[in-house]
Amino acid sequence: MAHTFTSRTARGLAAAVCAGSLIALAGCGGEASGDGGGGTITIGYSGPLSGGAAAYGTNIQDGMQMAVDALNEVGVTVDGDEYTVELAALDDMYQPNTAATNAQRLAEQDDAAVIFVPHSGGIQAAQELNSGRSSFLLGAYSSDPAILASGNPLSMMIPPSFKSYAQPFIEQIKTDGVEKLGLLGTASEYGHSWTGLITEEWEAQGGEVLTDNSIDYSTVTDFAGPVSQALSEEPDTIFLGGPSQPTALIIEEARKQGYEGSFLIMDQAKFEEMENFTDPENLNDSIGVMPVVEFDDPGTDAFVEAYDEVVDGARPVTSEVSLHYQSVALAVKAMEVAGTIDDPEAIRASLGDALDQVDDRFRVSGFPTTITEAGHLQNEELKVAYRNTDGDYELIDIENAED
Repeated sequence: MAHTFTSRTARGLAAAVCAGSLIALAGCGGEASGDGGGGTITIGYSGPLSGGAAAYGTNIQDGMQMAVDALNEVGVTVDGDEYTVELAALDDMYQPNTAATNAQRLAEQDDAAVIFVPHSGGIQAAQELNSGRSSFLLGAYSSDPAILASGNPLSMMIPPSFKSYAQPFIEQIKTDGVEKLGLLGTASEYGHSWTGLITEEWEAQGGEVLTDNSIDYSTVTDFAGPVSQALSEEPDTIFLGGPSQPTALIIEEARKQGYEGSFLIMDQAKFEEMENFTDPENLNDSIGVMPVVEFDDPGTDAFVEAYDEVVDGARPVTSEVSLHYQSVALAVKAMEVAGTIDDPEAIRASLGDALDQVDDRFRVSGFPTTITEAGHLQNEELKVAYRNTDGDYELIDIENAED
């Protein structure tokens, strides 16, 4: 049943992070002992652990570490040997070149056969390495369809493609009398791709697209001017989105300036996070990605409770946390199915068979039911969330876009 979230107390989680240094034990680097006693499986991670995107990167690291801890509790056996799983994390400050360097280091020095990168630029840089000089399975966390278009044989794309969202978002919002679309998306390459897709689909459905007032969410802090400019054209709905905090503040500014229309929110921003930065009522009449607590997968409730304990209630669980939690478990299960911890090709080939064998505790937010030929993890019951004018979530079934 749909319900309204209450805001959580926004307290910071202290985490000392050094750029370019390992943030977790690297252990034995994935080498077996050869005496039946196993060894260590190292899961690699390169993400933003400092700078403006540190909160995002830390959320992901938390989800991965929770998976590692749970896997060690359950026990991991590969080809008859028992293994301990460890996470090796490197800070890339959201820089593509640094992400590629980190991935190479994790593969060659730490023997990580599976490495996760959570931003499109870093993913594409890592794809130039992972089936050549360095061999590793890339856990790609970005909804950018360009990840699949690359044809990289050693990638698994984790979230839904943002192509899946445009049409159902618009069909929900574009009711009678809603004709003019305002644009206030983030001015990143990713944001421009999203904006282009929404623009194309809105016009295809007979609507009018107003001036593009995209904002650099990472540098602009006073949103009054861009919002005022967008509202001067009297939009019926506004497309926006980037990190949750600035997205929430832009929505708040629009409401302060008298805007009463709806919002289409790109998948980078999360309802449950935005509630920490604005009155939740400001978010009503908006469509976006489905909050984790709205899922009813076998492990959802226990996972949400466990995460709340990990962060001491400092922040809500989001899909970045949950999707990495279940994807790490899937990658390790694929190792068990393949009978190897160091052959990325065999691990990638075993992902499909591993899907049905992952323990229920790791099935928390739309656990994938299939993997496409291109390497895209997909759940056949994909949903999005419309937050209605009463603040309740209406869950809407949508289809996965073709790769």
